[in-house]
Amino acid sequence: MKRLKGKKIIDALFSEGQHLSVYPLRVVFRHTNKSNLLGVSVSKKHFKNAVDRNKIKRLLRAVSKDPLEEILSELDLRFQIMILYIGQDMPNTTQLKPRIKSLIKQLKKTTLKVNENIEK
Repeated sequence: MKRLKGKKIIDALFSEGQHLSVYPLRVVFRHTNKSNLLGVSVSKKHFKNAVDRNKIKRLLRAVSKDPLEEILSELDLRFQIMILYIGQDMPNTTQLKPRIKSLIKQLKKTTLKVNENIEK
């Protein structure tokens, strides 16, 4: 899964994409014909130190990468996905894993609906 970058792509994702939330995470996603792209973002408002933001981003990438790749390969669809950490406390792996799993379940249900609409 490649990194999501570029102002035009990110602007299009937020203007045209759908979103799902499971506190402290929000996922914004959009169907695309190109390769799967994953972006991660943490609010500078809640975490002033760049060290803390980068740590959370690394943690989110590590926790979400394998389950997302598994589901997207299973569905055989391409998506642009941005994961936003909207919490105010420093997370750890044990807190994030169940949240990511529930988000991915919701994402799978939603993508199946999107897939049905695309095929029609």
